[in-house]
Amino acid sequence: MKKKLLISLVIFCSIIGISIVFSSCHKNIQTGPDDQLSYSTDTLFFDTVFTSIGSTTQIVKIYNHNDAAMHIDRLALRGGTGSMFRMAVDGDNGTSISDIDLESGDSLYIFVEVTIDPNDETFPFIAEDWIDLEYNHKKEAVYLVGWGQNAYFHGGPDALTTLNCHEVWNNDKPHVIYGVLEIPQGCDLTITAGCHIRLHKGAGILVNEGKLFVQGQKGNEVVFEGDRLESEYQTTTGQWGIELDFQIGTNQGPDIYTISRGGIWIYKSTGSTIDYAVIKNGNTGIQVDTTGTTGFALTLTNTIINNMAGVGLWGQGAHIQAVNVLASNCGEGCAYLSIGGKYVMDNCTFANYWSGGVRTAPAFALNNYYKDINQVIQVRPIYQSRFQNCIMYGNNSNLDNFGELVVDVVSPETQDYQFSYCLVDFEESTSDGHWDNIINQQAPFFCDVYNNNFHISNNSSRMTGGPFNAGVLDLDQQETGFWKGCYDYTGSCN
Repeated sequence: MKKKLLISLVIFCSIIGISIVFSSCHKNIQTGPDDQLSYSTDTLFFDTVFTSIGSTTQIVKIYNHNDAAMHIDRLALRGGTGSMFRMAVDGDNGTSISDIDLESGDSLYIFVEVTIDPNDETFPFIAEDWIDLEYNHKKEAVYLVGWGQNAYFHGGPDALTTLNCHEVWNNDKPHVIYGVLEIPQGCDLTITAGCHIRLHKGAGILVNEGKLFVQGQKGNEVVFEGDRLESEYQTTTGQWGIELDFQIGTNQGPDIYTISRGGIWIYKSTGSTIDYAVIKNGNTGIQVDTTGTTGFALTLTNTIINNMAGVGLWGQGAHIQAVNVLASNCGEGCAYLSIGGKYVMDNCTFANYWSGGVRTAPAFALNNYYKDINQVIQVRPIYQSRFQNCIMYGNNSNLDNFGELVVDVVSPETQDYQFSYCLVDFEESTSDGHWDNIINQQAPFFCDVYNNNFHISNNSSRMTGGPFNAGVLDLDQQETGFWKGCYDYTGSCN
């Protein structure tokens, strides 16, 4: 079914007492760099969830509050003839309109109508474009965005949308997240097995003193990935993850900075669980900030985090329990556990064979300090932390003076952490009390690292683990013995 999109822009003149004049005869045109137009909104947002073919209309107004006329050189859809939107001024449809004079005190009305068939699976979940305006050597834009395919849509153009308490998401339709969804204090979100979560650029879930329960199952995992459906986006990193803008004063005036946070960001919360999830193609997968809490902020089991532009699992003073986790092929690190905390991780594979460019961060790092604004080192304790039957390795292991496992700890003799029966690439000694039965600087036997197959390909003794987690199944729900990493050896790479 072909998509029918219609945008009609209507300019009201004498009916509503507004005069808009198009002329080449004006003698007094504002051309100063400080003279500018104003807009009723910088975003046209179509938030109707369509269950059948339907349309809605939105309006944007352009104001001239200057003392003289303003000349608009060009008003154009950025997508050109390939845009999903169409534009018209004064009854003329087109993708680009030039040479508009807007008199002092006048307004230009733009009406936008969009018609969408939500069942057309060739259409994106979120349709977007920009109306670009050029005048007085300035370039400005109005953002156009609307829901596309039939799905559950969460969020909106505001930076933060707070969810209702005790929401449950089911798997009958995809769930599309736009912007940042907050789970507030005392509330929770349950995502049931088989749900497919699609996230727009800058989108994510903020667990702000609430709880998140992801209840996937083997063969019916909960998948988190971007909302772009084109084939070239299936392996593109950095498609989603929380982005927050804030203003900082500089010598040249205020400037806007953007900070990135985890696509799933757990903040000062305890009791969240994620089981059988696949988290891929974002910026940072999971971020946990829980300094000062008791109990585990997150219990992470049977989960794959793959192909993130930044860090797969990032803890800051966090309390994390993890079993059968595969974090692989990230542009920075697979796991960065920083500023102290408590970490109990069994049979986890942190394997960084990133091929998307130069990587300077290790596959796995443990840290217990930071520098404050005065450059004074502040130490936070690591306590009751155990890493058992884990693999920390990657394709930078062959570099000189580079370790895929980095332990950057102040006063290690006072910190409570231990690596047991792990296979690592570590540049320092493993002879003190923090290390037990370590295989160091010997490559693991993986089936095919560049095709994300981290099953064990050889029953070598270097892959044999210690007697931990007896009776616990691996990521494939196999039980064949004690092995390092998230997969048991079965004699097959399938």
